[in-house]
Amino acid sequence: MEFDWVEWFGYLASLVVLISLTMTSIVKLRVINFIGCLLFAAFAYFINSYPTMLMNLGIACINVYYLYQLAGSKDKFKLVAATIDSEYFEHFVSTNAKDIEKQTTVKELRAGNSAFYLLRNNAIAGLLVGTKQDNGVFNVSLDYVTPEYRDLKLAYYFYQTNPELIKSRGISVLKATASTSEHSDYLIQVGFNKSEGSDHSYEKRL
Repeated sequence: MEFDWVEWFGYLASLVVLISLTMTSIVKLRVINFIGCLLFAAFAYFINSYPTMLMNLGIACINVYYLYQLAGSKDKFKLVAATIDSEYFEHFVSTNAKDIEKQTTVKELRAGNSAFYLLRNNAIAGLLVGTKQDNGVFNVSLDYVTPEYRDLKLAYYFYQTNPELIKSRGISVLKATASTSEHSDYLIQVGFNKSEGSDHSYEKRL
C-alpha cells in the first residue's frame, strides 16, 4: 500500500482545527485555529480545491484580525474584597469545586479570614483566599482563576506590575504551598521564590 502523504497532511490539518476548538482561552483558540486554517489551505491547494483554499485563507485572516484587536485592547483589573460566608462566595466555590479542590479543600477555605475576587473587565475571573496575619503575611490557601482567563494576566498584574493593590489591603508577603508540580511551576512563573528549607513552600514579597 503506497503512503499518501497528502491525505495524511489533510488529517493533520483537521486535527489541528479540532484541537483549537477545545481551547478555553480565546487567544489560544484563534492562534491554533489560524495554524490549522493555513494547513488546510495548503492541503486544499495540493488537491486543487481552490474554493476550500480561499475559504481557509479567509478564516485565517479573520483570526489575525481578532488577534490584533485582542493585542491592542487594554484589560482593566480590580481587586474586590469577598465575604467567605456570603451567598455569592458559596455559589462561586460550588460552581468551580472540582478545580478548586485540586488546590485545597472547602473546609480549609472556610478557615481563611480574607478573600478577594479578582476582576478582569468587570467580570469575576478569579478568587484569592487565605489567612492574613498581623505582620502582613498572607498564607494563600487558594489562588484560583476560571478557565477562560488562564493566560497569567491576572497573576502578572496583581503580583508583579501592580502589587500595591494587594499591599493596600495590609499584605506585604504572600506565602503559598505548591500542591502539584504544575502549581509549583506557576508560582515560579509569576514571581514566587522557594522558601528556605522546604521543597513545596514559596513566598512572594510585594
